[in-house]
Amino acid sequence: MRSLSLLGTLALSAILLVMAGCVIMPKHSEKEEQAKAPPVSIPTGVSELLIWSSAKERPGWTMEEPSTSGGIMSFVGLSDNAATEPLSREQASRNTLSGVVRYMGTLVKDKFEKARTSFGLSSSVEDPTVGVNAYEKQLSVNMSNQVKMKTWYTEKWQTQTGIAYRTFVLAQVPEQAMQEASKKTAGDMARKAEQQAKEAADDIARDQAKKAADFWKQMRDQGVTE
Repeated sequence: MRSLSLLGTLALSAILLVMAGCVIMPKHSEKEEQAKAPPVSIPTGVSELLIWSSAKERPGWTMEEPSTSGGIMSFVGLSDNAATEPLSREQASRNTLSGVVRYMGTLVKDKFEKARTSFGLSSSVEDPTVGVNAYEKQLSVNMSNQVKMKTWYTEKWQTQTGIAYRTFVLAQVPEQAMQEASKKTAGDMARKAEQQAKEAADDIARDQAKKAADFWKQMRDQGVTE
């Protein structure tokens, strides 16, 4: 009887060990599987304390530069310290759009600088910075509905001045949409320059406005990224 009892105990133990070995570990989420960049460490200051975050670790994409894959450009936006989470998300969205516009503005400014000689543009009359700033302002209007917010990550901090929310957002925009918005903006700039040529007070200003119109027409026809 003792032998049978001992055998039963051993058999039960073996069954339990087999069952323990068959436990299935939880799979990573789809987002974790798709993440390309490893998590990054969160910097903290003496006067600040992280008290909550929407994910266990800060995602690696929060530190990425604008990138392109499959005709889609990705941008990362970041909010300032905001009093509420919704406000921080709104700020991050605006920051993302500003990043897209600045990116396109840099390309236009480079073309503007290179075109000054071929178009005979004078910096004393047609300031590249002024022209590009006007382009960025108009592009912001034309791009507002093209940038899509895809992934959010938020942190809640205790600071010296109170609670602060900081949100990161990963946004995407098709290159084609950026190109179309840029061409529309360049067309708007060309029409504005033509109107300035009509209203110019002297021949020099009129000539420069016409040349500026020619430049923006070229941007409209060629595209800023070509």
